[in-house]
Amino acid sequence: MYEIVLWLLAILALPKLIYAWIVQKKYRESLFKRLGRQFPAIDKGNRKLIWIHVVSVGEVKAVAVLAKRLKKEFVDSVVVISSITETGHAEAKRAIPEADYHVFLPYDFYWIICPIVKKVKPDYVLICETDFWYNFLRASKKVGAHISLVNGKISKTSMNRFKRFSFFARPLFSLVDLFALQSRLYADRFEYLGIPEGDIVVTGNLKFDSKPIYLTNDEKSALRTQLGISDTDKVIVIGSSHDTEEAMLLGTLKNILEKDSNVKVVVVPRHPERFNEVARLITYLFGSCRRYTNPVSGSSVILVDAMGILGKCYQIARVAIVAGSYTQVVGGHNILEPLWFGVPTIYGPYMYSQPDLVEAVSNYQAALQVPIDCVEGEVKELLQDESKRMKMRDASFQLIESMQGSTERTMRAILEHTSNVTSKD
Repeated sequence: MYEIVLWLLAILALPKLIYAWIVQKKYRESLFKRLGRQFPAIDKGNRKLIWIHVVSVGEVKAVAVLAKRLKKEFVDSVVVISSITETGHAEAKRAIPEADYHVFLPYDFYWIICPIVKKVKPDYVLICETDFWYNFLRASKKVGAHISLVNGKISKTSMNRFKRFSFFARPLFSLVDLFALQSRLYADRFEYLGIPEGDIVVTGNLKFDSKPIYLTNDEKSALRTQLGISDTDKVIVIGSSHDTEEAMLLGTLKNILEKDSNVKVVVVPRHPERFNEVARLITYLFGSCRRYTNPVSGSSVILVDAMGILGKCYQIARVAIVAGSYTQVVGGHNILEPLWFGVPTIYGPYMYSQPDLVEAVSNYQAALQVPIDCVEGEVKELLQDESKRMKMRDASFQLIESMQGSTERTMRAILEHTSNVTSKD
């Protein structure tokens, strides 16, 4: 039945996929590799092989520290990092260079994924957050892999869906040996789905352990120059934006930009295929658009049309707006990223995919959840009120410090659970 559903979904998605590949030039690197083509020939010999699967950029950043810790713990092991998106693949290469292989996870058709897993023979499989693929997990279990869900979570919608289709959820979740989860909320939800309490451990959110790279003062100055921003400019960074969000947020900030020439807005879209679209929007709204990769014109709004720059941009920001939270389609992104640098942070009302982060920042009052019609007023106040910015900065540092340690708790859970399983066998 699972295979039939996969084929039906593939047939339905095929026209959109062809259009995206030909017209939008998407999936050029990943499509054929996800069909199992060019998958590396991995010979692990007598070494342990650890296969870590992530979806995209956010999951890569979360699991990076754990991947390095595993490489250190299992000396002479082979580490494979798989991802689904091209942006996630690029981020994995950048953030986890210690991995021996960076691959795209093949599509979960039995005839594609199972022969690959059978050849690779992973000893440990770690899946990050929510990405369950039945044939991949079943094939891994057949070759004797210990399977862990790390930084795990599950939305209320997914919980209800799995409960409704319990005939599929039961065999799927039975393949997972350990559920290392972000919070008690998610533990309760998995227990509701019938996961044994002994297979669940709350380890916290790995994202709190993923320390960013801090820029030196000279590097910050060079970035400002690249973006056409002076030392006296007040910078607002809109990070990880999606379709419709740029228009909404830039529209509500337009009055601020028109009244204060020292205010600059840096827009960092989530997906690179939208760079040109966003550039056209900025030009339409403001008459011109300065681009990070082609800084030939001055503008109050700058488009970062390159990947891996967002964390750097937050470090020169006076105010950060984390997008993905002003559209119901996405449901929020990692609102911790600017908090590492003490930047006063605003996010929107749609954060259903990140409830634990909302709870954490709310408890410390480290960031503000602001509806779109109040963004202008809140940004204006933050730009002017230094005491409020300093208060939020101190709160963000306290929050980050209090929430660290998830990597070690996750490592301990994996080692202890593996030991228990081995002793039972």
